[in-house]
Amino acid sequence: MRAALFVGKALLKLFLLPVILLLTVIQWICTAAVSVVSVIFSLAGGVFIITGILSYLMGHEPVQMMLRMIETGAGLCLLPIIGEWITVQVAYLNLLAKAWLLS
Repeated sequence: MRAALFVGKALLKLFLLPVILLLTVIQWICTAAVSVVSVIFSLAGGVFIITGILSYLMGHEPVQMMLRMIETGAGLCLLPIIGEWITVQVAYLNLLAKAWLLS
């Protein structure tokens, strides 16, 4: 019975190696994408927010349009934070898989 359990666990560990490799590659891709895109989205979000406020202050747009532009800018600024959260979750899964592999 113990031998069968040992063999089963060894086979699961063998199948876990490609999963760890895949999670590592996904983590690298997510980290690179978030680091590049965060600068672009932060700048675009800042432009939307500043444009919304200035267009209202200069009398070009009503309050509803200003709020819509500020909401869009805030949404663009939040996207890198969501991407970073996804990257952390993938890294956590990778860490759990490695810990189970070493157990």
